[in-house]
Amino acid sequence: DTGEVALIDGGSKKIVSIIKTGYAVHISRLSASGRYLFVIGRDAKINMIDLWMKKPDNVAEIKIGLEARSVETSKYKGYEDKYAIAGAYWPPQYVVYDGLTLEPKQRVDLPMIDINGDPLVENRVASIVASHNHPVWVVSLKEAGIVSIVDYSDPAGLNFPILANIATAKFLHDGGFDHTGNYFLVAANASNKMVVVDLVSQSLAAT
Repeated sequence: DTGEVALIDGGSKKIVSIIKTGYAVHISRLSASGRYLFVIGRDAKINMIDLWMKKPDNVAEIKIGLEARSVETSKYKGYEDKYAIAGAYWPPQYVVYDGLTLEPKQRVDLPMIDINGDPLVENRVASIVASHNHPVWVVSLKEAGIVSIVDYSDPAGLNFPILANIATAKFLHDGGFDHTGNYFLVAANASNKMVVVDLVSQSLAAT
């Protein structure tokens, strides 16, 4: 709750640096190169930290909304460090940024209907993970119970659309890939389920 992250030396186990960030840091993600650490606080502030500086520190920051918990970078070959994405708790949206400057590229509103076809008052982005096998991010829409596939392969770097909205279970939270990278596993905590999404067929594989 102090709005800081500590960088710890893996050999000595000593704190190398303490860096100011947004409030209540939730998720941190490394860039594909390992140079940049992206940190997002619950106040929706992204901090971009350069780990290769003599003393690591913030090199860019931006707010993506009023409240958030998810940030990720582009990891697919040829797109390393090119883009970053953050998803908001409020307003219901994700925003894509330049991966080296945090210059905003596009803001996309989320669908406001759940898997049962009922309208939603809120639809929070829970987890975002980057595929290493495809130029996409996998975005979990919490209240909707939908896993969205977001594409970043536009040659112009201007359009980052949702390719598929896959109905799964409510309410989605944290997730990650299996060892092949083709299956996304995510917890649907209110439903007491684990959901598996096949990224190749872009369909629900199992619950």
